Amino acid sequence: MLNINLEQLLYAVKIDFQTEVTKIAGQVFSDTQFQLSARKIGKVHAALVVPQIYLKSLHKDYQNIVDNNLAITFKSGNRAVGNFQVNYLPKINILTISGYYKEGTAYLCYSPGRNPDWYNGRGYKIVRPDCIGEKFELLANKFYPFFEEFFAV
Repeated sequence: MLNINLEQLLYAVKIDFQTEVTKIAGQVFSDTQFQLSARKIGKVHAALVVPQIYLKSLHKDYQNIVDNNLAITFKSGNRAVGNFQVNYLPKINILTISGYYKEGTAYLCYSPGRNPDWYNGRGYKIVRPDCIGEKFELLANKFYPFFEEFFAV
């Protein structure tokens, strides 16, 4: 659980954090250079980046998401398929990765001990998209333990 001031932590260790996050993304998108931006998100924004149906099915206390959540946006200079956003919500143990595929926006919802779930931009469950599915699932398996360790107190 996140018991620290997220903004202070990101400011204090910004370079190390960005380096590690970029290394993880580079393992999946090896030929892409990223412009990385990280910010703290509150529960209003968290409700926008995690499909409501997933929140309700996963966690009965989803309304109590605290403000210490993290959103990281990756913007590729090369192509749109390299653009994606990672959201980490430590209070309810959820990581989402969203990005574009041929039918719109896809959301991978990841929580330890569960199979990843995929949703479209309207919040409906979909099958794993061919073009980004495997890549996003690999990222989720790498990002989640990193965030969990990085933000542990």
